[in-house]
Amino acid sequence: MEQKIGVSTLPRFEAEDSVVSASVAAFKRLCEKENFDLAEIECVVLCTQNPDEGGLPHNSALVHAELGLSEDCACFDIGLGCSGYVYGLSVIQSFMAANGMKKGLFFTCDPYSRILNPEDKNTCLLFGDAASVTLVSDTPRYILSSAKFSTKGAGSEALKKNDNLLEMNGRAVFNFALQDVPKQIKKVLESAELTVDHIDLFLLHQGSRFMLENTIKRAGIPTERAPIKLSETGNTISSSIPLLLEKEIDNLPGVILMSGFGVGLSWATAIYKCVK
Repeated sequence: MEQKIGVSTLPRFEAEDSVVSASVAAFKRLCEKENFDLAEIECVVLCTQNPDEGGLPHNSALVHAELGLSEDCACFDIGLGCSGYVYGLSVIQSFMAANGMKKGLFFTCDPYSRILNPEDKNTCLLFGDAASVTLVSDTPRYILSSAKFSTKGAGSEALKKNDNLLEMNGRAVFNFALQDVPKQIKKVLESAELTVDHIDLFLLHQGSRFMLENTIKRAGIPTERAPIKLSETGNTISSSIPLLLEKEIDNLPGVILMSGFGVGLSWATAIYKCVK
């Protein structure tokens, strides 16, 4: 099972953990790497499908309070799953640009452990809990080059909650990833007038090893440029791509392609280029 899924250990929230506390912890780690004034933060966006307090109040407001941010700060949540990081980056960048904002924070945190059935081996051995935060500014290290966003609502039964527990049709999700994601990756590359050879790093949603290996192969992506690193995290939903990015960003890849896909069914692919 470990060879197929690619997971050896799974991080899980303790009883005292929450979306807010995990997001604050991620922010503290960011502060160890980046120097900025909290008073300059004008926007906070948080992506989660399993919020604290049932989502009322919106968890970005709770994070805002914990961080002691200025009242002149926009805060809102996004309810997306595995495609959430690619979607969310575009949302916060667009929102900030439209409103003349210079610095914002994009959080992801989706503790699926809250909705897992311990008797369901299809899900309880796959999903891990994690949080991430990305600093978005008007002086970015990477800029968006091209992106596409897709939805197949008719396939939403493949991943859903039933009696507040997650149900997953693994075969349907696998077929979706194998058929639709490579097509979208090809379209984004064509839109950017690029080929696979122009991409230095492919960051695909870390769903499972078996699904990733087959999707990478179907998309014609060189395996050495598409890391699979979920052995100690499992599938962390919207946090999987930023966790992977954190491990690779110090190598300063010139062109990055990100692709998130899952619950919805929803999938999104974007190309980011390093600012010279």
